[in-house]
Amino acid sequence: MTRRNWNSFAVLRILLTLSACAPAPSSTDADVAFQPTNLLELTASGMRFEGPETIKSGWTTIRLNNKDDMIHFALVARLPDGVSAVQYSDELGSVFQRGYDAMMAGDHELAGEIFGDMPSWATGLTYHGGPGLIEGNAISQATTFLPPGNYVIECYIKSGGVFHSASYQQGVLAMVLPLTVLPENGEMPEPEADVIFTLNGNGLSLKDGDLKAGTNIIRVNFDTQIRYPSAVGQDVHVFKIDREGSVANAVTFMDWQTEAGLSVPAPVTFVGGINDVMPAGSHGYFTVDLEPGRYGFIAEVPDADKKGMLLQLDVAG
Repeated sequence: MTRRNWNSFAVLRILLTLSACAPAPSSTDADVAFQPTNLLELTASGMRFEGPETIKSGWTTIRLNNKDDMIHFALVARLPDGVSAVQYSDELGSVFQRGYDAMMAGDHELAGEIFGDMPSWATGLTYHGGPGLIEGNAISQATTFLPPGNYVIECYIKSGGVFHSASYQQGVLAMVLPLTVLPENGEMPEPEADVIFTLNGNGLSLKDGDLKAGTNIIRVNFDTQIRYPSAVGQDVHVFKIDREGSVANAVTFMDWQTEAGLSVPAPVTFVGGINDVMPAGSHGYFTVDLEPGRYGFIAEVPDADKKGMLLQLDVAG
């Protein structure tokens, strides 16, 4: 299971770290606010993704219908030329799982060696958003720009210490779905946003607009795309602040390097968001249906609160 963009800098940083020891709207609500014409309907069921093999290029809405009883998301990664989804799983996903297993066993030297075996082609991966974290039996929707090429869609939430996208059997895909984005452009216009957030070196901020009860179409401007030592980047996921400890639990959950990090069951209720959009200067959209109350907007990074990657906002009734 891979994490965002395993460039040489990210691998070096994690090796140094080891040695020292990133309900949502119903489809009906979303259609009323924005009617996508280039739509990829994706289903999570039985720890697998189901969806079409192809989609037209350009602005694309990905709607994740999570029919499992556990949390999922759908990260969209464009593969380098000549790299297949099976290679992605065998040469990256399985390696990452073995490295994580060594970390959890306390063998940081072995983990460093395993992570150091990432294939050279991994530096050519680019990430293009996708629906953010969503609770079971709910829907998450995001809109992003997809150039033509070969992609994978993956979920690397953990169950029992195993990433959902990891496969211990060579040649067999787990929660990784191949997708071909065709040269033909879908000609879908961008959504009109109600609210605009910005991500940069100072963190996450609300740039324009106000959240409201009901359907919100949110634009996220990725002014930067910081790679942290854990090799994750900047994104936005939304959760309910509805009980004592919600914020602290969400912060802890967002660090995959710990046993509890990104592991089911989630300690808070996630209602959608958007995964990484690459490169810096890109933007994407996500749609969420919000009830009155308090919500957290958080990035999938360790210590998100200390990095400015956590906002707490109220939605009036």
